[in-house]
Amino acid sequence: MLERDSEMFRSSFHRQGVHYNLYEIKGGIAALKSIFPDGKANEMNFALFSTSGVHGTYTTIEEIEVALQKYPDGPPEDGGDWPDDYRRAELTVLIIQPRICCLRYGTVEVTAADIPYLKTLRETSWLAVQQIGKGE
Repeated sequence: MLERDSEMFRSSFHRQGVHYNLYEIKGGIAALKSIFPDGKANEMNFALFSTSGVHGTYTTIEEIEVALQKYPDGPPEDGGDWPDDYRRAELTVLIIQPRICCLRYGTVEVTAADIPYLKTLRETSWLAVQQIGKGE
């Protein structure tokens, strides 16, 4: 499958094609929805969240949800008790596509409207991973 760099994803190796490649997520939630339109993962495409590493933070969906409920317009000017590592309501994501040996990583800025979608994707990803390698 030939994939070129786009507004959604950029190859970390600066090469075309998804097989054996690593992509940075550039398109936020829209990029996730391009792979998981209904928020449902399967054994060929699933996601992990709050993976941090060199590309984000350990902030969870629930921590972002609480912060967005308390501060729907973002952190207060004086910082208030808005957590330091929430700079914005960013969630670290790692999309795994094991059949084509492709990883997609990065952070996505989250709104309150995205929370149900992300929770569905997390739950279905967990279920999908548990089925990998299991026989009938």
